[in-house]
Parts: sequence; structure tokens; C-alpha cells
Amino acid sequence: MKHLLTRFLGLSVLCIALITVGTEKTNAQDVSVSYQTFYDDLSPYGQWVNDPKYGNVWIPNEGGDFRPYGSNGHWVMTDYGNTWVSDDPWGWACYHYGRWTYDPYYSWVWVPGYEWAPAWVSWRYGGGYSGWAPLGPGVAIGGSYNCPDSWWVFVAPQYMYSPDCFHHWRGPSYNGGCIRQTTFVNNAYVDNGTHVRYNFGPRADVIQRDTHQPVQVYHVSQAGRPGAPGISGNRVEMYRPSINRATVSSARPKNVIAAPRQIGGPHAATNVSAGNQPPFRQQMQNHPANAQGGQRPGNQPQPGNRQPVNNQPPANRPQPQHANQPANGGRPQQQPQPQRSQPQPQQRPQPQQRQQPQPQQQRSQPQPQQRPQPQPQQRPQPMPQQRQQPMPQQRPQPMPQQRPQPMPHQEAPREEHEGGRR
Repeated sequence: MKHLLTRFLGLSVLCIALITVGTEKTNAQDVSVSYQTFYDDLSPYGQWVNDPKYGNVWIPNEGGDFRPYGSNGHWVMTDYGNTWVSDDPWGWACYHYGRWTYDPYYSWVWVPGYEWAPAWVSWRYGGGYSGWAPLGPGVAIGGSYNCPDSWWVFVAPQYMYSPDCFHHWRGPSYNGGCIRQTTFVNNAYVDNGTHVRYNFGPRADVIQRDTHQPVQVYHVSQAGRPGAPGISGNRVEMYRPSINRATVSSARPKNVIAAPRQIGGPHAATNVSAGNQPPFRQQMQNHPANAQGGQRPGNQPQPGNRQPVNNQPPANRPQPQHANQPANGGRPQQQPQPQRSQPQPQQRPQPQQRQQPQPQQQRSQPQPQQRPQPQPQQRPQPMPQQRQQPMPQQRPQPMPQQRPQPMPHQEAPREEHEGGRR
């Protein structure tokens, strides 16, 4: 009786554990987010580019030796299969959603997607090697994969789950021999909860058989926020929300720029050293303001177009100065002359200052108008002599004698010289 109770309790605990694991696995993507989450969370770590073929794509701010599913991460075996655990804060998105492609101008480019998988790669195995390569956009799961040979990474099976597995890769120059010694691994799996189909790679028992080492299988649990996954005990905590597909068309990155060149490919990945950068990355580092302002980087590598634009304002500023100088070449000396002649009439005929603007206009046409002035002055003289003889005789007589004499002798030659200058 005790034996039956013990057996019954054991089966009950096992059933409860399986139900719990299945429930956790099914509900691991209960967190639903907008497609905008990709754009907002990845913007601090790279540049969004709008490509006419792929739409909005993302280029990480990484060195020239960066390689997806190679740099800053390692493989672990989970209940979903071979799962890539990235050390990058943006790795939760770019290694489990979407695809990668390579372009010599941009280097590695991530094309977003809304389906989660432990990794979107193709697998090869055999001949003492285990290899993987990132899947390009639109590549179906299963069958052969005709990507460039330089996309593959091959390591010995004993280094498959090493934290520094990427450092055991001998480089792209050895990929040709590794490809000839390996075959494709088409272990396709369909997630019952999400109905997503992916290739989970070599089985754990195959790795154990070839390495004679146990392979630990981790359980994937849901993280509460984006970031690098964490491993604790037999659990891998990863942020893997379900993406609301209805928000794909309405989401927009804030710092997106138009692609200066259309992304081609797939091209062979160039083995670039860490100190070097692809042309696009060098361009963005040299002109960061254009990237923040949302301008096309296609205008950045053309300093010849920018220099004339920057030089146009100073080129236009001296032009009005030179344009005024030839026009006023002989007039700047004439303009001060009327200013000197103005104070002279102001000092002499002080009571007639209000009438000066009229004779000033007449001085350009005027010598006959100035000569008949003594005639009207002589005619009114008999009138004031009869009525106001003492006052007008003494005051007006010296005035006409002094005015007509200096005016024709002094002003006439000045007007003649001025007319000659003009």
C-alpha cells in the first residue's frame, strides 16, 4: 500500500511539473509589445536606415570584426533547442527576431521580424565540426542554404557551448574545407504556442556522443524588460515578448535616415580588423550631426557639394561691396562735397533756412534764378524807404550789397567745378 501511494505521489509530482513547464513555455510570450519597441530600444545602439528593398533596417554600432551569432555571446542548449545567449543589451531582439544580411558598404545589417526563435540560423554538422550561419531575409526553414561561405562559423563540438566559442573559430579562410566535411542539419521544430517554425540544430545527445561530455539543458523563462539574458542555475531569463503585428505598418523609428546606397547581397563577409570600420560607419562617425538631424548620409560623403554651399554666403557678401564700389567709384568724392556746401548756405542765409531746399533744387538748374534775385530786391526798396526809412534803409541796403557780390563770385565757380566733376 505504501509502495502504491509513493508511486502515485511521484507520478502526481511529475505530472504537475510537466504541466507547469508546459504552461510556462506556452505563456512565456504572454507579454505583448508594439513593433515600435524595436525602433525605440535599439536606437541608442545603432543607426536605423530606410532601404528601398527591406524597409527600415538597423546597423549596430560595432567594430569592424563584428559578426552576428559570434561576437559577444555563446550557445546553450534549452528546451527550445540551441539558443544564442547574447551579452549585448540589444541581443534580445536581433538574435531572436528578424534576419541578418551583409553588404560591403554597411557591414552586417539586421532586418526586423516579429517571430521569436532561439536563433535564426542554418546548421551544418559532421567531420569534427559544428557550424552555423545567420539566415538572410526571406530564407525558408529546412533544406540547403546557399549563403556565402564567409558567413559560416565552424568550431569543434567540444567548444560548442563554451562561453568563448567564437574564439575557437579558425577564420573564413578555412570554411571551404569545413563545408566539404559537414552536412546540413534540418531539425525543424514548430512551436505549438506560436506556430513558428525554426531549426534548432544538433541534438544534445549527438553532442554528448561526440564529445563524451554531458550537455546541460536550460529552461527559458521570461524576463520583465529588455536587456541581455541572464543565466541562473538551470534557467535562462530572456526578454521575448510577442510582437503585435497590427502595429507593424504604423511604427516608425525616430532617427531613421534614407539609405545612401541600396542594400544588395548577400555579399561575402569581409574579415575586417577591430580597428577598421566599414564605409558607412566611418561616414556616420565623421558626420554625426547629419545622422541626428535625419539627413541623408548620401550627401555627407560629398564634401565638394558642402564646401561651395558653406562658401556661398561669404562669396555673396563681398559681391554687393564690389558692386557698390564700381558704381560709386567717382561719387564718393562728390557726396561729401554737397555736405560741405550745405553748411555754407546754412551759415550765411540763416533767416532763409526754410527756403534753402527750394534753391538747392534750383542750383542744379539755377544760375538764371540767382541772378534775377537782386532785381526783386531793388524794386521793394522804394516802398520801405517811404514808410520805414530808418529801419529798412540801414538794414536791407548792406544786405543786398553783401549778398549779391559774394554769391555770384564765390558760388558760381564752385558750381562750375562741381559740374565739371560730374
